[in-house]
Amino acid sequence: MNAEKFVIVGGGLAGATAAETLRNEGFEGTIQIVAGEPHLPYLRPPLSKEYFTGKAERESIFVQPAQWYSDKRVDMLTGNPVVALDVAAHTVALKDGRSLDFDRLLLATGSSPRHSVARGADAVGIHYLRTVDDSESL
Repeated sequence: MNAEKFVIVGGGLAGATAAETLRNEGFEGTIQIVAGEPHLPYLRPPLSKEYFTGKAERESIFVQPAQWYSDKRVDMLTGNPVVALDVAAHTVALKDGRSLDFDRLLLATGSSPRHSVARGADAVGIHYLRTVDDSESL
């Protein structure tokens, strides 16, 4: 198991926690986290609370500091979402055209906000808060 390549699709709390658990339990193989967003894995609740209101610094929202991923040999591939998965070939295709092979795969993609269908939901001034970029733009 130690020479295996583990790809985690999803750069949120679940993906970061999975990588941490793998290392804590002795997994020595390659770990790659593929994230569509250009950020390290972060916690979402502060986006609408402490961070949003300016009561917390940006660094406080991240699951782990950047150095942790380097120290634990977890490769972060951010800003480059997976666009295809070939289970039979054990590969994931990235938006930039690269392909990653894997022995084990975890899909930890999270969810998307449900957009309102109520009248006026598309009016100017209506915003959805899901990402770091959403919080910062507000």
